Parts: sequence; C-alpha cells; structure tokens
Amino acid sequence: MHREAIVTRVECPACGHRLMDKKDGAIGKVQVKCQKSKHVWEVDLGTDEFKQVSGKPITRRKGDYKSP
Repeated sequence: MHREAIVTRVECPACGHRLMDKKDGAIGKVQVKCQKSKHVWEVDLGTDEFKQVSGKPITRRKGDYKSP
C-alpha cells in the first residue's frame, strides 16, 4: 500500500500568488520567480524561509500599517 503524499502550497509573500507545491519532507533551497509580481525568491524548503533575490522592493499598501 502507498501512503498519500502531503502537498503544501507555497505562495509569494508579496502578492499571494501560487509559486509551487511542496511535498512533505522536501529539503534544500530553490529559486523561483513569481509570474504575477515578477519577484525572484530563494525558498528554503526545510524551514519555509523566503529571501528576495531580485525584483522591486515590496511596497506598503494603504492600510498595512497603523497611522498615528
């Protein structure tokens, strides 16, 4: 019998667009480009940490921060 693989959806931190699907137990670093926001991310699959490699800086949107 085969176990079903647990698949996790990995989304772009800038826009929320789907970057890729990750199986449970995947490790290593991957560079992936978001087709929507055009940012290039380095994703550590073991820890789910994102590092921006290239692209525009993430802009603040109205309502993302509290104004005094």
